[in-house]
Amino acid sequence: MNRVTTAAMAPSTPIEQNASLATSVAINGVQVPVARPADQLTADQVCDLPMGELLAQVNGSLDTTEIDGPKFLGYVTVTNSGHITIYTPGHLGDDTTDAAIRYLITQHLGLPTTLFPDVFQVTRFTFTPQEVQ
Repeated sequence: MNRVTTAAMAPSTPIEQNASLATSVAINGVQVPVARPADQLTADQVCDLPMGELLAQVNGSLDTTEIDGPKFLGYVTVTNSGHITIYTPGHLGDDTTDAAIRYLITQHLGLPTTLFPDVFQVTRFTFTPQEVQ
């Protein structure tokens, strides 16, 4: 099973945002499913839906991570079946955690991120099964 991880950081400089509406994307040669445009939530919905409903819509779940870098806000893992798990550091406040989760979901769906601070940065990694073990 390949895993794709999206990590969010809050850097000191803004980055260019890129929204893709493809049904899948190739990351390091691995096709990763993303929401189809006709079924896709909007960025406004990602920001406004109650968290439980949002997670149900994106086939997602939440967990915490022990990673606690000063600018680290969390990461997402994606299974081959398309289930996502959003990990956030346990020490973040409720509002920061909520914003990080919604930002990571927005990035995962390839939606515009104009509703979020322009200093967030996402890095994508792909791990093969051998690297995960």
